[in-house]
Amino acid sequence: MSSLRSLLVPHGYDAVAAWAVTLGLVAAVGQFLASGEPDWAVFTALLVAVAVVVPAATRDPAITIPAELLAVAALPVAVRAAGALPQATPFVAAAALALLVAVVLDAFTSLSMTPRFGAVFVVVTTMAAAGVWAVGAWAADTLAGTAFVAGKTELMWDLVVATAVGVGAGLVLDGYFHVSDRIDRLRDAVGGGVDTDDTGRDLPGESRHHTVAVRALQLLLAAIAAVAVLRGETTLVVNSAGPLAITFLPALFRREYDYAMDTGLVLWITLAATLHAVGAFGLYEAVGWYDSLAHTLSASIVAGVGYALARSVEGHTHAVTFTPGFRAVFVVLFVLAVGVGWEILEFASSGLATLVGGDAVLAQYGTTDIVNDLVFNTVGAVLVAVWASSHFEGIAERLTGSVDVLVRGGD
Repeated sequence: MSSLRSLLVPHGYDAVAAWAVTLGLVAAVGQFLASGEPDWAVFTALLVAVAVVVPAATRDPAITIPAELLAVAALPVAVRAAGALPQATPFVAAAALALLVAVVLDAFTSLSMTPRFGAVFVVVTTMAAAGVWAVGAWAADTLAGTAFVAGKTELMWDLVVATAVGVGAGLVLDGYFHVSDRIDRLRDAVGGGVDTDDTGRDLPGESRHHTVAVRALQLLLAAIAAVAVLRGETTLVVNSAGPLAITFLPALFRREYDYAMDTGLVLWITLAATLHAVGAFGLYEAVGWYDSLAHTLSASIVAGVGYALARSVEGHTHAVTFTPGFRAVFVVLFVLAVGVGWEILEFASSGLATLVGGDAVLAQYGTTDIVNDLVFNTVGAVLVAVWASSHFEGIAERLTGSVDVLVRGGD
């Protein structure tokens, strides 16, 4: 199995070209500062930092990130600096930064990832960076009177662009590894695997009590769906029947795959689904903090899925090794990325409703609502990353062997 670290090997001419690109980036930082574009200056400075960390860590100026890869990362900076595409957002530079970080993390830390997983990491990191930027820009506008965010529509198009360029950067990394002649100099990947001392455990309480609570919540969801049908409210039908269906997934897994999820986790999932449906029934508008609570709990489930995916990738191949710290960071990045994706779905739902008429199935209530969702998604992710990831070890074990798409890169 291939490793990203094979990309970093000494080449005289390549190193000269890489240093030339790095010096060009340094000049661009100065230009952006002079022209009043601090966001581009920051991202470009980070690109420089990642570029120089390789020769600095090895104490060999001839060992650099491949010049052609560095040039691809510097391309959006050069275009922006030349004023060719003034509408380009700094997320293009963020995607380039994520691409370089994936290579450097693999080469100079105990992490080991395949190019395919590296591509996924690039997409997730770019989308997460867009979410962090949205929150930071809103906070700056609110507290310092800046004008980074012109409005909800402009913010959402920034998130859409960030997602698109993140996918593009991931494809560039994966495709580059396949066509690069450096594949001939592959080194053995660091071995890894799933630790055996970190097993899943049930949440506090007895299984019977969990089961009773799950059934009660399912009845509540069914009642909300029935009321929605009687009222003819399509939006409420979708927002209640969908969560109700989700609560039956654990039973489906038990029947189809012989996997019995612990009852505490089933209750956790059911409660998250119920909070969403009840909110759609009117609580989102009536109670200000309710949306934050629902997003925190829902994000904790998404965080668990992200953790399970990372662990299952580790268990699937010895070419991938993650540290506990990286798993925690990946969980937060994964939830931020999914949160950005969800906001894009809501944005698309509103646009579709405008085109065809009727109410949007997924609604947005303004810039503050978007930022609030992203913040409390992060809260849920951090809670799982710090205290509750062990509850998803069982899911990770079941997924092991079914994540080929994330680990085949470079074969």
